[in-house]
Amino acid sequence: MTGLVEQEPYLKIKKLFDEKKFDDIIDYCQKLLVKDPKNKLALQNISTAYNMVSGYQDAIQNADKILENDKTDEFALKNKMFAYEKLDRPNDVLKCCESILEKNKDDVDTLIGKGIALNKTENHDDAISTYKKVLALDVRNIDALMNLAITYKHLQKYQDAIRCYDMIQKITSKFSNIAIEKSKAFELLGDHDDAFLAAQGIRLDEAENIKNEAEIKNYSVQHAFELKRFYESSKLKNDDTN
Repeated sequence: MTGLVEQEPYLKIKKLFDEKKFDDIIDYCQKLLVKDPKNKLALQNISTAYNMVSGYQDAIQNADKILENDKTDEFALKNKMFAYEKLDRPNDVLKCCESILEKNKDDVDTLIGKGIALNKTENHDDAISTYKKVLALDVRNIDALMNLAITYKHLQKYQDAIRCYDMIQKITSKFSNIAIEKSKAFELLGDHDDAFLAAQGIRLDEAENIKNEAEIKNYSVQHAFELKRFYESSKLKNDDTN
């Protein structure tokens, strides 16, 4: 029976989280903390619940109570980091990030948070280095690629931004705005043909093939693109009828 009694608060809190009853979690954890002000389970979960209801200062205060006993507690540090992000306090975010990364230098989510905070403090070169660390760990990390593209665009390094957008398109078709952002970057470079192709969702390798075809046939790039789509559509129709 002892084991079941010990599990009861955990199971109750988990059920409330599953039901998204964050105010109920706060009330329940407060009752636990009256009995034991150092109850780690209660402090962790009340901090998380406060973040969910935008009570960011309360989230920080409860996380700090854990950190008084263990300054490296990752759960508490991440709750503080999230709260500081929402409060738009990037310098405090960076302090949390450094504490987490001292313990786990390859924590991808923390590295992303660090990069965003570095951008907000105008440390763009350091932000780029941080996103590249993430990509060294996970070359397909969309968050790192997206933030890297935004950073490059802000710095007017449009070719670098375009390569990031193109990599995102290679990985996923989930983000429909990527083609438009890529097209805008080409426009800022004055590359109108590439901007047109990018707006159609064409990736860099295919764009080069279309431009080469246009040059050989003495077509406009738009005409070469439309012919390519016409032939592809005709082939699909023929395949369907066979």
